[in-house]
Amino acid sequence: MATITSYPEGVPSQPPQTRLVADFRKKYILDTSAWNALYDDLEKETIIEAALGKTILPTCVAITEVAAIENDARRIDILRLLKRLGRDNRPIATPNQLIIMACEGYSKRAPALTINGGADAEGAWIALNKPELVDDVAQQTAHKFNAEREAVFRDFNEGLRGHLQPLFKTGTDRPRSMGALIRHYAKSDDFLYEVVNPIYQRATGTALPRGELHPLLNSMYIWRMFLLGYGCAIYQRAIQQRGYSHKKNPGHLDLWSAVYLPFSDVFVTEDKRQRRTLKVLNKANPRPATIVSYAEMRASLVARPVIPS
Repeated sequence: MATITSYPEGVPSQPPQTRLVADFRKKYILDTSAWNALYDDLEKETIIEAALGKTILPTCVAITEVAAIENDARRIDILRLLKRLGRDNRPIATPNQLIIMACEGYSKRAPALTINGGADAEGAWIALNKPELVDDVAQQTAHKFNAEREAVFRDFNEGLRGHLQPLFKTGTDRPRSMGALIRHYAKSDDFLYEVVNPIYQRATGTALPRGELHPLLNSMYIWRMFLLGYGCAIYQRAIQQRGYSHKKNPGHLDLWSAVYLPFSDVFVTEDKRQRRTLKVLNKANPRPATIVSYAEMRASLVARPVIPS
């Protein structure tokens, strides 16, 4: 069970309010590319007014990427835009923080996971409320953080490709599809435990009892989407024969967004690589989202075409 906490503005005496995520109707999550597209829309005020009637859930991933924008005015304006549409909702935590909190919650048998809890969500909330604090130093820090994360992701998959391709050439069967790869390893409890236990142990300080592997994985849908995102990256970048380059596939933060799909009814992205891949991963999502482009979201809000800026 997932909950989200909101912080009513202008009512100092009113405590934070916690509600089930399922209680929010028509939840929208926008990728950074969609926030940028909205900001650049010449009719953005019309779109914003229409979007204010929806539940928009900001994410720490989007805020981290917006914080890295070099142009001061654009960076601050888009942060203000996230706050305006996200209103009182503190941002959903980064996927790795969600997984850590899921491990901690499972170990304590907590009845619910607050998806916008944790230190990173608190920091992102401050950035939304005081965007002027995201100055040049903060921008450079965010840019370095994002670049390093993508570099580690890229180097890992390139190294794995260098190891696997000679094996395929000497007779090892190459998985025919992403689905075939995922189905193969999903059947192996030994493999899953080797992946999950180190994460659980770092989060809780204790090893995961072997018999609790599947209860943990089934406790929150985010586990499935988190692991699928990495399986997808390995297939796209390390296994398939063609189309494996960095430019042709979604990056680390793009694939992380798969973890947000169970919490959204509509996920909006202007990144074609990300949209194509998330639609594949969404088929395994027990609570599938509708994944659309910015133009499609816009058309659902107002009956006018995008005017290029």
